[in-house]
Amino acid sequence: METRANYVLIGAFTLVTAAALLLFGLWAAKYSSERTWQQYQIVFREAVTGLSVGSPVQYNGIAVGSITKLSLAPNDPRQVVASIRVESSTPIKTDTRAKLAITSLTGPTIIQLSGGTPQAPALTSVDKREAPVIQTAPSALQNITDTANRIVERLDEVLSDK
Repeated sequence: METRANYVLIGAFTLVTAAALLLFGLWAAKYSSERTWQQYQIVFREAVTGLSVGSPVQYNGIAVGSITKLSLAPNDPRQVVASIRVESSTPIKTDTRAKLAITSLTGPTIIQLSGGTPQAPALTSVDKREAPVIQTAPSALQNITDTANRIVERLDEVLSDK
């Protein structure tokens, strides 16, 4: 006895299912890309060790964007310019500050945004550049490094032959 399979029906079902999955994937990609983003720049006057393109940007501990580019400032190589993109609904104010932070003891370095009083105007309304500049605050990492350097300098003075 020979089993009869309807190969045309099975093939059509397979093609329709594959097309439906492809259309669903395209729809889902469009839905996730419909967010609107605002570009900003942050100029750090300290080393940004551990920071990389794609690292998250957080505002008060909530992920709101990512780093799109890292480069040295053209007029001062001691400064690092970080270009970031942040969800346009994020309330970046003129008094919002950026600093480097570590997510955990061995975690990656991120940019942490904080501050921004309700009365302050939005940064985009004051700074009309394509990518407004967010001001920085010294990070805990920089404070620890500066303190350690001062301690070593003082110990060197105390222990010197003079």
